[in-house]
Amino acid sequence: MTEKRLQNIAIYYCQRYVVSKSKLEDYLKQSVYREVKDSEARQELFDLIPDLSIKMADFGYVNDKEAASAKLRSALRSGYSAARAVYKASQASMVKSEEVKGELRSAVQDALPEIGVDDIEAPEIALDMALAALERSKRGGFRTGREDETTARRDIAWLQRRGYSFEVIKKAMGLDEIC
Repeated sequence: MTEKRLQNIAIYYCQRYVVSKSKLEDYLKQSVYREVKDSEARQELFDLIPDLSIKMADFGYVNDKEAASAKLRSALRSGYSAARAVYKASQASMVKSEEVKGELRSAVQDALPEIGVDDIEAPEIALDMALAALERSKRGGFRTGREDETTARRDIAWLQRRGYSFEVIKKAMGLDEIC
């Protein structure tokens, strides 16, 4: 593998995906590790990767903010709570969670336009997000088939895995009057 080949791999990857600097560096290290067997040649290419990622950022191919925002919007559309979506986006895009949190308000507006965003930490916003998640996935009270105890338990577990508190889950599932 040559420096030119490494650069071409980086350009191709950046053209296909919205990537962060860390994600690009990780991908390039994996490519070098997979293709180069000689440890000295591998180390030489590893040393080129940070400069190459800076170069890609200067050309506009790499943008941490956009990569984090894209992953955050995806997690929110998938039904995750705000805190869990920030965590998932941070892990997936390899961007610090503080940067991802900075994108939370705009990501909620883009991904969930039906939810008005005044205070993202407010409990009623979490309830609105849980209801939107249930509606999008046709679960809970939005289920088209019959709903029994088993499906209710599955829906509760589904919301728990998405990071919602039990208080929010009880309200979203209509269990607050039962419990």
